[in-house]
Amino acid sequence: MTDNINKTQNRKLSHVALLVPSARKASNYLKQFDFKIENEQFFETVGTLEIYVERDKGNSLLLMEAIAEGPYKQALNKRGPGLHHIAIDVESIELFIKSITGSGWLLQLQSLTTIKHQTVYLARPGFPCLIEVQQKNNLSQEEIFVNEIGLSFDVQFNRLVEALGLIELVKPSQDLYLKLNQHKVLFKDLI
Repeated sequence: MTDNINKTQNRKLSHVALLVPSARKASNYLKQFDFKIENEQFFETVGTLEIYVERDKGNSLLLMEAIAEGPYKQALNKRGPGLHHIAIDVESIELFIKSITGSGWLLQLQSLTTIKHQTVYLARPGFPCLIEVQQKNNLSQEEIFVNEIGLSFDVQFNRLVEALGLIELVKPSQDLYLKLNQHKVLFKDLI
């Protein structure tokens, strides 16, 4: 039954969020590639300064700077800068959760609150980031911007990535990188 749900449940990469010491510095680095960089936004409720890169594409990069107390400042203090989350869009949260049952992903407790906003969060000890899942009425068919994500994780976690439907995009790698419009950008260059 899970295989049938996996085959019928559409999903796509929405954005990749990097927690960086300076969103302005990271966006300035990306200007050399002529990417469309949006104006910065401040979100007081979570204490972040955020800048989207190529938001009008089929997926985007989100640069997040923790500038006040909140969950992102806590994450920065605990784990340091780097990949914070990968967000995927799905047609149905309920079907998506059924499709990953038994895969090894764990639903974060905050999802009990955020599910009313059609968003849930997944985690797995040893996997290098969170997964944000958002229900959308229409999944974008636009040209994608983030073509590949290189992360440091044991190949045993490939089954987790496969359950998300991201096996073609997320690759185990010692070099932490993003492939953005065919430009390979190392995380360390944005941090």
